[in-house]
Amino acid sequence: MNGKERILAALSFQPTDRTPWVPYAGVQTANLLGMDADVYLQNADNIVKGILKAYELYQPDGLPVIFDIQMEAEALGCELKWAKKNPPAVKSHILEKKGLSELKLPTENDGRYPIALEATRKLVAAVGDKIAIYGLICGPFTLALHLRGTDIFTEMIEEPEKIGELIEFCTRVGKDLARMYVEAGVDVIAVVDPMTSQISPRFFKRFVLPYTADLNQYVKAMGVKVTSFCCGDATKNIELMCQTETDGIAFDENVDLGYAKEIASRYKVSFGGNLPLTTVMLFGSPVDNVEEARREVEIGKGVGYVLSPGCDIPFDTPANNLIAISKYINGHFSSIDILDSAEPLQNEEEAEFEDVEVKPGEVFVEIVTLDSEGCPPCQYMCESVRKIERKYGSRLTWRESLVKTRAGIKRMAKLGVKNLPAMLINNEVVFDNIIPSEDELISAIEKRIK
Repeated sequence: MNGKERILAALSFQPTDRTPWVPYAGVQTANLLGMDADVYLQNADNIVKGILKAYELYQPDGLPVIFDIQMEAEALGCELKWAKKNPPAVKSHILEKKGLSELKLPTENDGRYPIALEATRKLVAAVGDKIAIYGLICGPFTLALHLRGTDIFTEMIEEPEKIGELIEFCTRVGKDLARMYVEAGVDVIAVVDPMTSQISPRFFKRFVLPYTADLNQYVKAMGVKVTSFCCGDATKNIELMCQTETDGIAFDENVDLGYAKEIASRYKVSFGGNLPLTTVMLFGSPVDNVEEARREVEIGKGVGYVLSPGCDIPFDTPANNLIAISKYINGHFSSIDILDSAEPLQNEEEAEFEDVEVKPGEVFVEIVTLDSEGCPPCQYMCESVRKIERKYGSRLTWRESLVKTRAGIKRMAKLGVKNLPAMLINNEVVFDNIIPSEDELISAIEKRIK
């Protein structure tokens, strides 16, 4: 089997000759070229060079063309905030300025669609017969967040029909981009919908399942495979994800791999993800990464399993860590490699996150995130606090504690935070991997500000 055959077999829930390997090399490939993420993501030739470099180094069975789920929102009129080491974040929500009926479905000529499609065609021509090429699209629920902002959480309760119309529109946007990617030659459409980990199964059934199932059926009718991707603690919705007519599900380390395997196997759906992005891939050594990959393969091995990271690989992740996993999965990681790669970790000085003393009549909100610049659930949890901070003036202070630093990892352990993102109020975990509505957040603060 070559890589492409291996991935297509796994997504058909058929046996493979070894565990397939898909590193979600997004902006990390910009780093391979010595380039900032914002420059990389706005030029088709840069993307092609980066992905071909990842293909050469990481020996994958599949790769995404581009890992940027803000592209559709940008084409619809949302402003973006660009970053040097992350994909862009949505800066403004177009539906705060316009009505839904005023939005036009993006075409191949809008936003950065031409860049993504040109890169796709070139990569398909270069390596499309050897590995599976993934076209990533923003899932309907997350795109609705991008367009509407955090008000959507209140409106899901008070105006469900209105939100249903919005998600229906976002589904049409997803179908159109999926069709463009398929016409450009991709093998797999990955529907990346990270915000669905932030809602209950009841809301998933109402606002995600029917729309995503419709989208997935549309994709499969074009003769390609489709996968559903979610980050954060999606445990509560894993079985519902399997019911969306998908060929595969992907998730991060917040979901127990053994549990996901049991559920996915019952539905004959492929499954993968789970390699920890920061504690292992970013800060671990090559040996640590091989040991983690070995552990996960031992749990997941069998029909349908795909070894992959939990999300877009962080920009600064050492290439040697990915190369080591690649050598292991291809059966080439030896004791000599261990000796060669056992260099000590960098121990650069980083500022520690200090405890904050909460005075009577005041409130302190701390949000522990992967990085709100590149992680939509993290972004929208921070945005929920920005939305109400004016109400409390100087009585409310808040900060974001990133776990992309060693100081952040230490802070997460000290606070007892298990899932990301998490919101603490006065040093107490209050919203664990779930974004509160405005009313819920105000209520939680009022209880603790006395």
